[in-house]
Amino acid sequence: MSFLCARVPELRLSLSESLHLVRREDWEEVARDAAPYLRFDHLLALEERMRPAMDFRYVIYYDAGNRPVGIAAFQVVELEDRGSVYGDKLCRLGKRVGSRLFEDRKVRCLVAGNVFQAGDYGSHFLGGVSAAQRIAAVADTMQRLERGEPLPTKASALVVKDIVPASRTAAPPEVPKGYHLMRTDKNMVMELDPAWADMEAYQAALTAKARTRLRNVLKRSAGLAVSSWDTDRILRHAERLQDLLDQVLARSTFVMGRLNVAVYADWKQQLGDRLRFLSYQLEGEIVGFSAAFVHDAVLDAHYVGLDHEHNERHGVYQRMLVDHLECALRHRVRRIHFGRTAEQAKSNLGAVPEDMYFLVRHRNHMANQFIGPMLRSVQPAAFELRDPFKRSQA
Repeated sequence: MSFLCARVPELRLSLSESLHLVRREDWEEVARDAAPYLRFDHLLALEERMRPAMDFRYVIYYDAGNRPVGIAAFQVVELEDRGSVYGDKLCRLGKRVGSRLFEDRKVRCLVAGNVFQAGDYGSHFLGGVSAAQRIAAVADTMQRLERGEPLPTKASALVVKDIVPASRTAAPPEVPKGYHLMRTDKNMVMELDPAWADMEAYQAALTAKARTRLRNVLKRSAGLAVSSWDTDRILRHAERLQDLLDQVLARSTFVMGRLNVAVYADWKQQLGDRLRFLSYQLEGEIVGFSAAFVHDAVLDAHYVGLDHEHNERHGVYQRMLVDHLECALRHRVRRIHFGRTAEQAKSNLGAVPEDMYFLVRHRNHMANQFIGPMLRSVQPAAFELRDPFKRSQA
């Protein structure tokens, strides 16, 4: 179904509710230079594993010459808040205005982006379309979908997730009319020194205290058997892997969708060594897994699953972080995206925080007026940022 884009009138957009209905060659023409999370086969595997738990929307944008110049992926999913400061304030706000807003701490969201991947991976445009035009086109598309044009969506909130400023000193993104800017927890990012040829070289750059912390992690986790898994082993143990992921989600403040871990088998088949899937076993029992994507000189840490009974004693999670670092050094990547949460543990290795923003709009006009000041008043959780590296004396 084809429509004009109101906020960027020189663009025409084609909407679909399944990749099976999308013109594949047009999507791939735009996605060729995009991150792997916008590639056709990656998204198709996710769609097929996640239905009917969530709905999907896909858009191809065309210019006046009918050439595909942009793509965007949207997901309709329930966000569950389990005690965050955002949820607390929304509940109080609802009571103050006599509304049941967020009373059950669940809200159905239309999300521009990938709810299962930290980062700005919801849309991609070819050269000639500015960042401001991209966000405006996505915002316009979401409001069209909110109105049910042409596909009924039935979402209470619109979310554009994980907008990353061009640099650490850059201003927050321009906010389209009707939306509110929300600062999220920091994405922890680590730049790797080209001089670190291996873990030995990395350790030589650490302070004595940081080196001791690292060695303690390796000592605590020495009893773990770590192995790389292929598609068959992922599928064979999918039930246990799902249980491990669910244990992590059970302790999360926000849950936006529950990933079906069997999709890793599909992605592993597509990507081979570019998807790194590790199993952690203790005396033959699977006690954890970690996944990471390697692309364009970047390692993107993805989900982990943990058996919390063994995690603290054996340092399973901390070992996963170290293994991400070791993998990045081995593949000679220049940057690790560790993602949100556990900021201090990641800063112990040398990761630093990077700002990320959401754009949020509630379909209820009165609620939308009130949530802006509330979202701006809540700050990401504080943590102790550590610098593990030696510094030369001036």
